[in-house]
Amino acid sequence: MSIDTTAAHKKPVTVTINARPFQLEKGDITFEELVQLAFPDGTGGEAQYRVSYRRGEGNKSGTLAAGQSVKVKEGMEFHVDVTNRS
Repeated sequence: MSIDTTAAHKKPVTVTINARPFQLEKGDITFEELVQLAFPDGTGGEAQYRVSYRRGEGNKSGTLAAGQSVKVKEGMEFHVDVTNRS
């Protein structure tokens, strides 16, 4: 019988996405996953999104583009905006 030790390292953390609390597994989260959590019903059409974060590893702030990810940390804050491209 083997014991899965990876589950022990994936403790849940609380983050906020657009001011709403979420419990996520510790690890990486992608731009696409954040958009899905922020807008579970979608926004219709071909919306563009901007994802920013603060309180990341080393208290870093930044932005994510499609296809990028960031390591999730307890207390991290994400903001996902729908943008209009003219």
